[in-house]
Amino acid sequence: MNPQTPRGGGAASSSLLFVVGHPVSHSLSPAMHNGIIARLCLPLHYVPVDLPPGHLRGFLRIVRAGNFLGGNVTIPYKEEAAALADTRSDAVEVCGAANTLVVRGGKLHAENTDGAGFLDALDAAGWGRRFRRVVLLGAGGAARGIAFALGRAGAREIVLLNRHPRRAERVARLLSGRYPSVVFAAGDLRPQTLREEFAGADLIVQCTSLGLRGEWENFPIKDVQKSAHFADIVYRAGGTDLVRRLRARGVKTVGGLPMLAYQAARSFALWTGRDVPGEAFRKLAVKALKL
Repeated sequence: MNPQTPRGGGAASSSLLFVVGHPVSHSLSPAMHNGIIARLCLPLHYVPVDLPPGHLRGFLRIVRAGNFLGGNVTIPYKEEAAALADTRSDAVEVCGAANTLVVRGGKLHAENTDGAGFLDALDAAGWGRRFRRVVLLGAGGAARGIAFALGRAGAREIVLLNRHPRRAERVARLLSGRYPSVVFAAGDLRPQTLREEFAGADLIVQCTSLGLRGEWENFPIKDVQKSAHFADIVYRAGGTDLVRRLRARGVKTVGGLPMLAYQAARSFALWTGRDVPGEAFRKLAVKALKL
C-alpha cells in the first residue's frame, strides 16, 4: 500500500534540508535551494552532507529525530535510501531508488523526482514526452527513475545498457512487470553494443558515472543518428564532452542542468508545499556553475 505523498505544512516547525551523497562538493543543489529559500524568506537552510559509505542508516536516524524537513539523496545512496525509508512512493517501490526524502511525524517518506524532472526538462526543450525507442546508458538510481517515467509517458521500447549487464536485466524485469505494453531489453556498454542499439533510437539518455569523469573513450559518436535526441544528465558549463561533440554533428541535445533544476523544483514542493517554476531553479544553477 502506497500512502498519498505528504506535502506542505512543515516549513514553520522544521529548519533544515540536505543533500547527502559521496562526494557532494560539486553539487549545485545548495545554491539552488538556498537561493529560492532566500527569495521566499522561509525559515529553512539547505546543507550538503558528504557521508562516507556505511553511515547512511545512522544519518537517517538523526534526520528522523532532528530539525529536518527532508532532503535529497545522490550517488551512491539512492537505492539504500529507498530501502531504509518508512514509506515509499509508487515510483520508488517499482524502481528501488529514491532521490528525495520527506520527514513527517518522525517518519521518512521516499520519493523519486528524477523521472518527472527529466520529463519536465524534455518539455522545456520542446521535445515532448513520447518516444518510440529509448536507449538508457546506465542502470543506477537516476536511470531507473527516468525509465519509470518514460514507460509511464508511453515509450514503446526501452533498452538499458550497463557495465554490469545483469544489473540492467534486473531493472528491465522490474519495469516490465509494471509496464507490460512496453518492450524492455538490457545489454552491456561495449562499443559494438552501442552501435547496434543506437540504430533506430529516437532518444538516448546518458546516465552513467562515466560522464562524470569527462571524455568517454570509444563512444560511437557517428552511430548516433542526426534525427535522434540525446540527453546527458551530467551537468557541465557549456555541456559535457559528449553533448558538445554530438551538438557539433547536428544532433539535438540537452544537458543535465534542466533535469537538475526541474527535479529540484518538484522536491521543493514536496517539502514546503510551494510550487516554484523549474526555470527559477535553473537560472540559479547556471549562475552557480559560472562562479
